[in-house]
Amino acid sequence: MTVHGRRVPDRLDADDVPGHAWRGWCLLRPGLLLYGGTVGRNEPHAHHAVQLIVAAEPFTMADARGERVTTRVAVVPPDTGHTVLAGAHEALLAHLDPRSSAGRSLLARSGAGPRASSWSPSATRNGSPPAADDCGGRRPLMFAPPPPDHTRSTEAASALRTVEAWSGHSGTADALPHPAVEAAIAVIPALLPSGQVRLRAVADAVHLSPSRLAHLFSADVGIPLRPYVRWLRLRRAIDRVAAGETLTSAAHTAGFTDGPHFTRAFRRTFGNTPSELAAAIDWLP
Repeated sequence: MTVHGRRVPDRLDADDVPGHAWRGWCLLRPGLLLYGGTVGRNEPHAHHAVQLIVAAEPFTMADARGERVTTRVAVVPPDTGHTVLAGAHEALLAHLDPRSSAGRSLLARSGAGPRASSWSPSATRNGSPPAADDCGGRRPLMFAPPPPDHTRSTEAASALRTVEAWSGHSGTADALPHPAVEAAIAVIPALLPSGQVRLRAVADAVHLSPSRLAHLFSADVGIPLRPYVRWLRLRRAIDRVAAGETLTSAAHTAGFTDGPHFTRAFRRTFGNTPSELAAAIDWLP
């Protein structure tokens, strides 16, 4: 197959890898999909997210040219053809929006490029994240601890700290967003089923100019409003799929045109279809 103009092998050699199956838990927030558990093999693909994999044992990946890397830590840039050839148990995988502060920082700090040889920060850092950057003392909302009443909450909180460290935000403080940003976050979910959520409509609802809200929202949330809305739609839809709704019903609830529209948006962001993940994953609220 061809991914972004490059040839990716359609078939994998039988001796490439043990047959790990995807099985674990998942946390989906605007700007972040965080998975913990077994990372298995997958087909060659590309997605519009920065990907971080950290595992307790080595795993093997290949790029669009067929070049391979075996490592315990990998960062893959957005829109870059790749595949997991050999999976790993006790791993975490994070997809971060490339326009989020955490996604931009992770990509810049890792030095990752299109070739697999550049995806392994552990080759020079012994698998440990570099020192935290000065991020202005504010922790992006995507790193807020999960609700404490879920059986996976402690594990998810630890995984969030790991991703936070690799993105350079360790040690930053939780801070309350601007009241207008809090109001916008409260307003947006009600607008999702109607279709497109426009910045001006949200700004009018919170009594700010669009430019002022856009600035405050990016600074406080860590991701611009438009991609925030897209991730929020994905989260609402996958929540409904995990609860047993059909793709079509879940898509309409989240404001997608139909099931195929939702599936395309999900695959473009994460490289998998929602039905593939919903069956094997325990979704955290």
